[in-house]
Amino acid sequence: MKKFIVKITLFSVAIICVINAIMLSFLFGVKDDWSIYSHEKNYVLSYDRLSALRDTNKIIIIAGSNGGFSINSRIIKEAFNMPVVNTSTHAGIGVRMQFETYKEFICKNDIVLFIPEYDDGDERLYGGSTLFRIVGTHMPSAYKKISARQWLHLYKYIGVHNKECYEHLGSGEFNSPYSRGALNEYGDIEFEREHKDSIKSYNLKGEMSAELIDYYKYIHDYVRSRGAKLIFLPPTLIESCYNNNTEQIDSVCTILNKNRIPYGAHPLRYVFPDTLYFDTPYHMTPAGASKRTEEVVEDMLRILKRRDKEKI
Repeated sequence: MKKFIVKITLFSVAIICVINAIMLSFLFGVKDDWSIYSHEKNYVLSYDRLSALRDTNKIIIIAGSNGGFSINSRIIKEAFNMPVVNTSTHAGIGVRMQFETYKEFICKNDIVLFIPEYDDGDERLYGGSTLFRIVGTHMPSAYKKISARQWLHLYKYIGVHNKECYEHLGSGEFNSPYSRGALNEYGDIEFEREHKDSIKSYNLKGEMSAELIDYYKYIHDYVRSRGAKLIFLPPTLIESCYNNNTEQIDSVCTILNKNRIPYGAHPLRYVFPDTLYFDTPYHMTPAGASKRTEEVVEDMLRILKRRDKEKI
């Protein structure tokens, strides 16, 4: 009887291992057909741009899609006379994956503009199926940057990723604000887009975990250790959504302040009328992106000027 139980157990373990091996093979061997032709290509394009600028002072933008759709990097470049690399693609890749991918390129006197979205929780830090779609399609070698703790979180998304790849089979070139052709030389979405009345407001989700706070602190410390300057700002958010989520946003600010990593500006500064947004509470029209960026530049100049005075 014992031998039978042992055999059944070993057989079950073997089956589980085979299933896991098959699932993992999809991560390294399968690309998402839709992502190939989408703006998510900016993930690897940003890596290439930063590699070419390794020894040049530059401005690096670390953000989710609120950075890609709602920033005009040309305005920042002209204000600072420095090259700008906007690494933004999708918040679903997770803050950790994005920063770990590009941190090796941060050099002395660089400026890192860090603007994560408000939603918190493990997915904000570690990502989800979106991470597999972007990394697996555009730069599988970056999987080595995932920590053991992150793999434990991501494991449950492997099946979701495989299902999405299957659903996207046969996708080809397309023309929209989400296409790779919409990207400009900085990494911004430069595609004419108008406000949609169908934008759905939603309640921000998740709690700002200790792990997320610790990683935000790590980003601050790492940038400082490289002799670079970090500008930490709140994301833009459509007015109607902000009004429905003031309590959660105030909570985020309180936690950041307690941990001595406050935003460089009040969130309300980046709240604009609904008509300046395209299709989500974070995605702006070109006019909205330019207006928001002008205020970003003002805040960057103010913060850097104040820090220079503190050194005297």
